[in-house]
Amino acid sequence: MDTTQKTRREAAPPPSAQQNNGAMRTEEEQRTAAGKPKARPAEERKPVRKASAARRAAPAKKKQPVKKKTAVKKSEEQDVPDRKRSYGNSKPKKTVSDKLEGMAKQRQEKKIAKAKAAGKPIRPKQPTPAVIYTEPAAFNRNRLLVQLVTVVAIVAALVTGLSVFFKVEHITVSGAKVYDEWAIKNASGLVEGQDNLLTFSRPRAGALIKANLPYVDTVRFGIKLPDTVNIIVKEDQVAYAIKDQDGTWWMMNSDGRVVEMGDNSKASNNTQVLGVALEAPVADERGVAFEVMTTETTPEGELAPVTVTGAQRLTAALQILQALEANGIVGDVASVDVSRLENIVLWYGSRYQVNLGDSANLEYKIACMNDVILQMNDWQSGILDISFTIWPNQVGYTPFA
Repeated sequence: MDTTQKTRREAAPPPSAQQNNGAMRTEEEQRTAAGKPKARPAEERKPVRKASAARRAAPAKKKQPVKKKTAVKKSEEQDVPDRKRSYGNSKPKKTVSDKLEGMAKQRQEKKIAKAKAAGKPIRPKQPTPAVIYTEPAAFNRNRLLVQLVTVVAIVAALVTGLSVFFKVEHITVSGAKVYDEWAIKNASGLVEGQDNLLTFSRPRAGALIKANLPYVDTVRFGIKLPDTVNIIVKEDQVAYAIKDQDGTWWMMNSDGRVVEMGDNSKASNNTQVLGVALEAPVADERGVAFEVMTTETTPEGELAPVTVTGAQRLTAALQILQALEANGIVGDVASVDVSRLENIVLWYGSRYQVNLGDSANLEYKIACMNDVILQMNDWQSGILDISFTIWPNQVGYTPFA
């Protein structure tokens, strides 16, 4: 009996196993009650159908890659704290003002060090005074009116003083030799007792004098308080006669300025310039040489080229006239002929024919001519060769037959 009971006890399952089996049954019962099908065993499951050959042969569709937007955002979001950390740990950059202040501080320290080394006293840097800003004063209409009235009164007083005082009461002339004092006063347009000493037009008065008196070269005005005007003129005391392209005589100075139209009587009383003519001369303007067309021909029958221009001839004539004025022998020379620049001829009155040769060293040749004539007797006359071609550095003299 004991053996039978023992066998039954061994064969009987433990209580936990019984409880588990009861729980499993209970779950199966609950599934059946809920209408859920029971799980089929592996033997009862249907086998998976294999894809047909046609379906396998069909090309597989390519899957389009999906853009990962969230990944970029995440990476950017992850970089933000890194950048913040890197910026937060770095030092702030120095501005230009900070650099300038640092450089000024270094210079000041160097100056102090040098002063200490030299034993000089160091002066403390004085602080910059503070700027005090004040409110602008309110607009005052009465003050403005007072200022305007004051300015108007001052201007009226000045105008009245100029009109009453500083009248031109006396006019003097200096430097006039060709014209007399009355002619220059009258030509200036100034009226004694009417014009003002400080406000009269100097350019207008000078232009009137030069327009009415052609031998006046320059005009200047001086003022002597309280009532005197001085007119200072420079005149062309000597003028030379030269013809234009039409054969009319004109008077010209040694600078080439046309003075006025002349006539035969004026031409006979002044030095004549021959061998060159002026083109359409105008009074008080510089003369221009008239260019003559050549009529000479070559052996082949062609026109010969122009080797010397009218401008070259006029330049040589002016050089001779200036040399005559420098040596003080203007009135004694009757004519200067520059028709041939290789052999310029000058007539000293009617006594001497002076051959100057070419246009080289004209001033020196005129000075030599003056020295030789001063050594000659009054009864002598003839030809003076100062070309320095036959007798170098010597003047040749040949009396008239």
